[in-house]
Amino acid sequence: MAENLDREPPLLPRQAWNSQLAYLKAVLKAKQALDRREKNI
Repeated sequence: MAENLDREPPLLPRQAWNSQLAYLKAVLKAKQALDRREKNI
């Protein structure tokens, strides 16, 4: 099992990080919008 871990790349490629970051930002914006709507009710 340990030898499988050695073959995996240590980090995601930069492009994967960027798309992950864009996704997280979008989720955060959506959450903030929902939180604001709940406060207004």
